[in-house]
Amino acid sequence: MLRNKYFDWGWLPSQRYNLPVISVGNLTVGGTGKTPITEYLIRLLNKEHQLALLSRGYKRKTKGVIISSNHSTADEIGDEPYQVKHKYPGITVAVAEKRTEGIERLMVEIDPEIILLDDAFQHRYVSAGLSILIVDYYRPIWKDFPFPAGNLREPRSGKQRADIIIVNKCPRNLSETERRQMIKKIKPLPHQQVFFTYIGYSTPVALKKEVTVTPGKEMDVLALTGIGYPKPFFEYLSSCYNKVNTLTFPDHHDFTKKNIDTITQVFSDTKNEKKAIITTEKDAVRLKNLPYLSEEIKKLIWYIPIETRFLFNDKEKFDQIITNYVEKDKRNS
Repeated sequence: MLRNKYFDWGWLPSQRYNLPVISVGNLTVGGTGKTPITEYLIRLLNKEHQLALLSRGYKRKTKGVIISSNHSTADEIGDEPYQVKHKYPGITVAVAEKRTEGIERLMVEIDPEIILLDDAFQHRYVSAGLSILIVDYYRPIWKDFPFPAGNLREPRSGKQRADIIIVNKCPRNLSETERRQMIKKIKPLPHQQVFFTYIGYSTPVALKKEVTVTPGKEMDVLALTGIGYPKPFFEYLSSCYNKVNTLTFPDHHDFTKKNIDTITQVFSDTKNEKKAIITTEKDAVRLKNLPYLSEEIKKLIWYIPIETRFLFNDKEKFDQIITNYVEKDKRNS
């Protein structure tokens, strides 16, 4: 990609800032699991540092730089920033198409100690101090090609810019042999660390707070998703419930009234009286306040929170790399 060469040659400017900036991104279009990794970093750093998360706010219905409040909506800041803000209200969440403008506003108005950049691997006008690249186990970059021939945002060689490479969504029983084979295919540079993670699924949470029951194993489930790559989610639900029907929509999908009518009809056609709709945490953000989704249906919807978990006892090693970078960059700022 010629644009990347311009940055590499210094023909396009890349701004470095006087505080720790950690970027989380990918090469593959959609669904690699960036948000759980970002939330992991928040949990790791939030107790000791004042954090700000800066995102583009994909599919938000606003423009420019917005520093969110507790009253911000998913339409204003995007579904993933909204999800993070409500899970971690103590951090600052901001959105901006131009990350340089967002960082400058944050430094003036908030003065955070650390900035996390979400989905910013290709946003090279900012030079992050530490760059984390997420690779999807099910869609490895070494088998893919740049769009439109494949699903890569840029050539595979872009991985060279990363400091840390995380192969995400791995099977929990990933073997040491497969781990070594995948590292050979990634071909990390000497300075790059490679980690392997899987998705940990939590107990289902009711969309309506007043609902206190949890879906039982005997239930038939309608698995509803609007995410990039739902296969692991469907496989998990199939291991938990009697029968699982699936209904998929595009990533970050805005559910229309027609969509809701379809969902309601498919759910109504389920013969088992013991039934539930189970969706992802990100989709629940968009479903929760839909005026054309009936209260009766909302009381039958649950979502499953997820979190990143490390394989091969590498959690401590990863944590140490992050905290060492933060402390070193803070001393140099």
